Amino acid sequence: PDEGIWEVRGPRRHFVHSKVMAWVAVDRTIKLVESGDVEGPLERWYELRDDIHRDVCERGYDKERNTFTQSYGSKELDASLLLIPQMGFLPPDDKRV
Repeated sequence: PDEGIWEVRGPRRHFVHSKVMAWVAVDRTIKLVESGDVEGPLERWYELRDDIHRDVCERGYDKERNTFTQSYGSKELDASLLLIPQMGFLPPDDKRV
């Protein structure tokens, strides 16, 4: 949990944008290792990337409203999540974006 990029008042939450950015960090690290520029535990990072992705899609997505939400379990929307396809988290033609 964190305060999010918008520094929302109140308790720390599992902000979807923060989770997606953690996924991006792991994904880009994997790409560096795959390119041969650095070494690292690829299998562990593949698993972590998949775990983050699954968690966000299960807990950060409101199926009833067909939208990602600001934080897990909330109804608030977050404009930063419009960047999900641009970051490669989901393809632009995915029905959730």
